[in-house]
Amino acid sequence: MSRTDARRHAFVLIFQFPYYQPMDAKTLALLKAHYYDYLDEAVREPDEVPLAKRPTGRDAEYTDRVIWGTLENEARLDGVIGNFLKDWDVNRLNRVDLALLRLAIYEMLCEPDVPFGVAVNEAVELAKQFGGDDSPSFINGVLGNVAREIAKNDE
Repeated sequence: MSRTDARRHAFVLIFQFPYYQPMDAKTLALLKAHYYDYLDEAVREPDEVPLAKRPTGRDAEYTDRVIWGTLENEARLDGVIGNFLKDWDVNRLNRVDLALLRLAIYEMLCEPDVPFGVAVNEAVELAKQFGGDDSPSFINGVLGNVAREIAKNDE
């Protein structure tokens, strides 16, 4: 497994936050357990691309830290996102884009070992896989602006 796989697992779980309200620690723990059980038990067709297996070791720790951190910082992350949307509201974003922005901005702000470029590139790749036609360029634009602002403030 890789950090990319761990990040994909985190994205899948963060994507589900809006569908389980209120999202709290108990709900997230149940959601995570259900998702991992699905990964362990899913029956797939022989030619189907398998989902990654349940994260283990450092990847599991990273996935947990990111999903819990995103939940705990959701209002802060949405505030950052809202600052970089032009004539648009966070609540109007499609759920894939919102989850990707939350994930990447959390990494930029709270995971010092993740370079900004990696957070942006990984989010863009996930947007290509899961988002709409405009998602990759939208994600890249917003996150590029966020990264520049954070870097400027750190100087």
